[in-house]
Amino acid sequence: MTIGSKIRFHRLKRNLTQEDLSKGIISVSYLSKLENNQVTPSNDIINLLCDRLGVNNLLDTTDQLNKLLERWNHSLLWNKTEDAKSINKVVRKDLDQTDDLIPHLFYKILCFRVQLIKGNLQNALEHMKQIQSNYKELTDTLKFYYHKYKGNYYYLIKEYDKAKGELKEAETCYVLGNVINEEERADLYYLFSLVLTRLNRYRLAIFYGEKSLSIFQGVYFQKRCAEVHLILGICYRRIHYSEEALKHYEWANFISQSIDYTSLNSKVEQNLGYLKSFMNKSDEAIQHYLRSIELKGSDEEGKLYSILSLVKEYYKKNQFSEVRFWLPKGLNLCSKEKFPDKFYQLSYYQFALNDFPQGFEAFMKEYALPFFKKSGSHLLYAEYSKFLGQYYQGVRKYKYAAFHLNEANLIYEEMLTV
Repeated sequence: MTIGSKIRFHRLKRNLTQEDLSKGIISVSYLSKLENNQVTPSNDIINLLCDRLGVNNLLDTTDQLNKLLERWNHSLLWNKTEDAKSINKVVRKDLDQTDDLIPHLFYKILCFRVQLIKGNLQNALEHMKQIQSNYKELTDTLKFYYHKYKGNYYYLIKEYDKAKGELKEAETCYVLGNVINEEERADLYYLFSLVLTRLNRYRLAIFYGEKSLSIFQGVYFQKRCAEVHLILGICYRRIHYSEEALKHYEWANFISQSIDYTSLNSKVEQNLGYLKSFMNKSDEAIQHYLRSIELKGSDEEGKLYSILSLVKEYYKKNQFSEVRFWLPKGLNLCSKEKFPDKFYQLSYYQFALNDFPQGFEAFMKEYALPFFKKSGSHLLYAEYSKFLGQYYQGVRKYKYAAFHLNEANLIYEEMLTV
């Protein structure tokens, strides 16, 4: 890292303008060239600038601190909360003793990661902006971490195409930076599989998921193995490989139960329900959904997934008394503003339960289908387009029926070829 880059970093850290720092020492234009590494200053100038910045020798080595930061990063990956807290305290103390830019930037990147783990997305965005302003100073290794966590950020805010782009950058930087941390590579591949699943790129998601699983199994990271098994099960179900899906779900179930990973266990039960429903084993599907609800505790959105699934399954079995029991429970948890995708789906079944009264067609064409399309929920758009097409067949409006059934078929065909 050049001396000019370090001076710029510490000037910005202390909220000094170039005029503030250069006054009485050098010209503003010379400082600008220095910070952009266009001139080589004398030792006297460096010492005067360091005195004004209140820093010591900017060329001190900080190998030990960088190793400490790697340990903190490792603790965050493995969810070792107490270790991470104690290491962070030491890191913060040691950072005050160094003026080297690299550990400061690494620290900012890991703070970015911490905010993502905590779900503080606004704070994460602020960290991201700060790092971006120093992007040209990052080593390839730090660029790997930065792009990886940036991809995670975009995944969490549901901007999946941006997330995919950042993860591709991270993959490139992993090679350029000669990163030797295999666990971080596995985590990158896991993130890739999550993002690609959201983009309905199931076969490519399986490719990255399998690579991730192989590495995590090698280091016996059980929690992450269970998570990867779940995402692989979802992908195989989506491309209609039921036996492969069941194998991965059963592994995810076994591991999550053995390590008391209840939140994942509830998701596995939910997805086992989806699979059994697809296999026309409705009674088994219902039992999985009920178990999922029991495991979800205070997770409202999680419960909504299961309640909606129960409504669908009971409706398919013509058990309308059960539909009437579960439908209001679901509608009480959602609205057009809160979990709107669940609201529109449950509202469809409310119309269906009442034999499609007046207002149904307008609801579907003006609200439900446009919402699914705008939000990028392609499978939901296909599913409910199909339902509307079937409704039009029933009332002998065959032109409308053909249009909506074709809309659904186009999406289903595209899903199978991705």
